[in-house]
Amino acid sequence: MRARFPVPQSGGRLLVAGAILFTVVVATGCGSGGGGPKGPSLRLARFPGYRLSFRYPAAWQRKDWCWIYTDEFPLTLLTTAELLPDCQPTNLFGFGTPLPPPQVLRKNGVSAWWIAYPGKALVGMTPNARLGGRPAVMSVRSQPTSRATVKCKGAGPTQRLLRAQIRGPGSGVGRLDVGAVICGPDFASGLADARAMLASLRFTN
Repeated sequence: MRARFPVPQSGGRLLVAGAILFTVVVATGCGSGGGGPKGPSLRLARFPGYRLSFRYPAAWQRKDWCWIYTDEFPLTLLTTAELLPDCQPTNLFGFGTPLPPPQVLRKNGVSAWWIAYPGKALVGMTPNARLGGRPAVMSVRSQPTSRATVKCKGAGPTQRLLRAQIRGPGSGVGRLDVGAVICGPDFASGLADARAMLASLRFTN
C-alpha cells in the first residue's frame, strides 16, 4: 500500500507524517509576466513525486505542508499573510493543521493552496476548462468574510473564492484541488495572478 503513494522530494528536508516519511523538492526560478502571474519575478514550485510544477508570484510566501493521509495529500500553501501559519503534523489520532489554515489577509491579499487526491477525478462534474492540458472545473464566487476560515481584513464584507479541480496525471494522483481567497478592493489583479498560476501548471511523465 505504501509503495503506491506519490513521493514528493524536497531540497534536503525530511518531513515525517505519522509513520510515512517523505520529502519535498523546492526549486525556485525567475521569469517575466508573459503567460504567468504578473510581477517582477516568479518562482517555480516543483513536486516531482506528483509529476507537476507551476509558477507563482515571488511576493507570495510559500510553506509546504507536513502531513499526508492515504486519501489526501496536502501539497503547499502560498500566501501574502504577514504571519505564515505553521503546519502541525498529524498524530496517532490523525489531527493536524488543516489546509488552508486560518489566516488574516490585508487588502488585495491572496492565499492559495494545492491538495492532491489519489481517487477518481471530477466525479459528477462537467469540465469547463483545461489546465495543464487536462480537463478541469473552475469557479469563482463571492464569499462572506465573516464565515470564512481565511479572512480578508478591512476590504469589505465579502471576498472572492476561486476553486479548481483538475484531472491528475494518474500513478496515484487522480485529482488536484486548488483553492484561492482573493481580497479586494482590487479583486481583478488577485484573480489574474491566481488564474495565471493555474495556467502555468505543467505535468511531467
